[in-house]
Amino acid sequence: MTTIRVAVLAEEPLGWGSGKQYFPLILNKYQWTHDTATYKFYVEYIYDKDIRKGKLTTSAYDVLLVPGGGVGDAEAIIKGLPINGKARKWKKQISRFIQAGGGYVGICGGAALFTDLIVGDTRKPCTFLERVYNRSSLHLSCVSSYYKTLACPLFYPLQRNHPDKIGAAAYVFSFAPGYASNGIRIHSGGVPLECHINRNHPLFTGFPHDTERMRWWGGPALVVPDKPDREVAVLATYPSQDPSDNTATRIDAWIYKGGIHGFFKGFLKAWKFILTHNDTLKNVLLYTYFMAGPWIPSEKKISLDYASRPCMTAEIYPNENRGRILLCATHPEYMVWWNGSIEKAHASSHTSLATGLYYWKNIKPISRSQDTEVTYGWRVVRRCVAWAGKVPPDHLPPIAKTSITQKQKSAIKNNIFWDGSLRNQMINI
Repeated sequence: MTTIRVAVLAEEPLGWGSGKQYFPLILNKYQWTHDTATYKFYVEYIYDKDIRKGKLTTSAYDVLLVPGGGVGDAEAIIKGLPINGKARKWKKQISRFIQAGGGYVGICGGAALFTDLIVGDTRKPCTFLERVYNRSSLHLSCVSSYYKTLACPLFYPLQRNHPDKIGAAAYVFSFAPGYASNGIRIHSGGVPLECHINRNHPLFTGFPHDTERMRWWGGPALVVPDKPDREVAVLATYPSQDPSDNTATRIDAWIYKGGIHGFFKGFLKAWKFILTHNDTLKNVLLYTYFMAGPWIPSEKKISLDYASRPCMTAEIYPNENRGRILLCATHPEYMVWWNGSIEKAHASSHTSLATGLYYWKNIKPISRSQDTEVTYGWRVVRRCVAWAGKVPPDHLPPIAKTSITQKQKSAIKNNIFWDGSLRNQMINI
C-alpha cells in the first residue's frame, strides 16, 4: 500500500467561499490497484498558519493542492499586496516544499497564485487585480498566466467608459442559478468547455476522445515559454472557438451605477442579512460587495482571447528532487452540463452581483443518479494529484467514471441545487 498524502489549502482570507470541500470527497481514502501495487489518497486541510509554522514538508505530505475561488484567487490578492513578513515566510515554506520534491496542484486561482501574469500582447499589469496577481507569484513555475484584461467588478474606477476591461472576472461574479429544461434550478456559474487534451501524456493516456469536458469559471489561460528551463508539457487547451465568441456563452459587460450611496445601501442590506441569518460578522464587507447596486448592462462585449491557448500544464522542477507542478485553469472537480445558453438578467433598481447579471437556461435535464454531471471530471482530479504525487505513469488511477454516493450527494447538495434562498445563492457565487 502506497499512501499519497495530500494537503488541501483551506484558507479563505476574504471570506469568499471556494470548492475546497470537493477535494476530500473526491480524494480521501480513494484507492486503486495496478498489478500488485495499491495506492490510496489521504487528505488533510492545511492553513496559512500551518504553512508558516513549517508543517508543509515532504516528510508529512506528498502534494499541496490549492483550490480556486475563495482560496486561490483570494490568496493571490492577499499575497500580492505589498509584501509583509508573513507572506514572505509563507512563500518561502512552499518554495522549500517544491524544491524538496513535493508536488503542487493549482486549480484555477491556485494556478494564478503560483504564476506571474502576462496581460494583453504588449502592456504590463496595470489594474489592481493584475498587479496583485502578478506579485503573488511564487516564481517556481516556468509557466505564466494570461488574461487579456482583468479588473475587479464594482471597484474598477474606469468601468463607466471601459466596463469590458473587467475581462474574465465578469464570468466569475455574474451568475444567478440556471434553469434545466425540466425546471430544476442549479448553481451554474461559468461555462462547461470541450477542452482538447494531450493523450500522449500519461495523465490522459487511455482517454477515449480528443476532448474532455471541464468547467471553466474565470481562470486564466496559460503560457509556456519557447525555451523552458525544465520538462514541461501542455496537457489541455481551450476550444478553438473562444468562449467569448460563442453565441451560447458570450456575455456583455455590466456597469455599476450605485456610487457611494449604492455601496452604503449594500452595507445596510449586508448587515441586516447577517443578523437575520446569524451569520459571521467578518462577512459584512463581502456581502456588501455582493449586494451593492444597481448594475446596468452595457453593449460592450467581454473578450477573453483564449482560443486554443493552454489551460492545463505539467512540469518537473529542475533540480535533483524533481518536484512536480500541475496547473489547471479549469475546474474538473465541479459538475458539468450539456446544452443551454447564457441569458442576460432583467435589469432593475435592485440588480446586484448577489441577484445575478446572467443565468443559464435550457440546460439538459440533470440525470437521476447525477453521476454523469457531478462526477464527470473527478477522474481528472485524481489523476492530476496522483501524477503530482509521483505515482508511476502507468499506475495512475483508472479512467472509468465513478458513481456518487449518497453521503457525497448530501455533502454537496447545496452547491448543486438552488434551494430558492438568497443565502444559498451567495454562498455559491
